[in-house]
Amino acid sequence: MDDFPVPGRVAMKFPLRRLTLALLVSAAAGFAQAGDSAQDLRQPHRWGVSAEIGMNSLSSLIGPVLTFYAKPAIALDFGAGLSAGGLRPGLRARYLFTPKDKTSFFAGAGFKECLGSGVRDVKVKDPDTKADLRIKISPASFADLMVGSEYQAGNGFLIIANAGYSILLTGDPYEFTAGAPSDKAIKTFDTIFGSGVMLSVSLGWAI
Repeated sequence: MDDFPVPGRVAMKFPLRRLTLALLVSAAAGFAQAGDSAQDLRQPHRWGVSAEIGMNSLSSLIGPVLTFYAKPAIALDFGAGLSAGGLRPGLRARYLFTPKDKTSFFAGAGFKECLGSGVRDVKVKDPDTKADLRIKISPASFADLMVGSEYQAGNGFLIIANAGYSILLTGDPYEFTAGAPSDKAIKTFDTIFGSGVMLSVSLGWAI
């Protein structure tokens, strides 16, 4: 049967290829148009400054965030804040899936570095026995994986929200230097200084 053409087989083959090519060209044109529209929205406001509050976030509990829109769909955030592990600067990159709209959904990845307590010990309380303990906090690195949303108004008003998980890349960043910690104390400090859920919201302005 393969030696003889089946009626309609040849006739359908080329239109299918042409249709596929037309769809690809149309999709490429749509992405290009979206990119041009996105440039009109964010490129006039390429720098943003906001105050962030959250948990395990880029600026820890609260702190400033500086945002740079490198491209219509790429945003870079630089932040710093005080955490349980000391001063913690960080950087994250975000991909804006719908940069054409004022409201965009994005996926991102971040890196944070806790600077620790240096040579001094920190006095803490055992949450179970209430006994005094002393711990030394070493530098630690974290990687963040997140999703979220961003709103940037035409006048530059900026809202950024994130949710994800912060992953400890190094070993336990703390050690007890005085006192006998209870099992509850060890679990508590593992939670405070280790990996955990990351949430944040920041409000600011893009210029």
